[in-house]
Amino acid sequence: MGGILTPTLTILIADHHEDVLNILEKQLATTNYALLHARNGAKAIALLERLKSKIELAIIDLELPDFSGFDLIGRLTLHDRKPLKIIATTSIHPQPVLEKIREMGVDAVVKKPISTEEWRRTLETVIEGT
Repeated sequence: MGGILTPTLTILIADHHEDVLNILEKQLATTNYALLHARNGAKAIALLERLKSKIELAIIDLELPDFSGFDLIGRLTLHDRKPLKIIATTSIHPQPVLEKIREMGVDAVVKKPISTEEWRRTLETVIEGT
């Protein structure tokens, strides 16, 4: 008899767009990854503080309604814990903005609007490196 599957990866998604969560849930439906969803930066920080070392990947929208995604990424990378993989999502595409995001140490940047195929490729690339 099989037991309960323990999640192999816990993913925090900080994005206020329902479509992003829906796409990610579809992409990850056949995995046993645990998905945590925060619709704003304050909830993302609260989840991170509460779950500390359980979160291995964070997908952060830079345009959260209450918090700068840049500030949130800064907090995540400075947090006293094991290394965290980070995917930043943004509808801001100027080169200086994209360069700033990459300088912050994120593992990938996904430009919105996001295609299902782009999500699949990005998740495969970043998760394989965990």
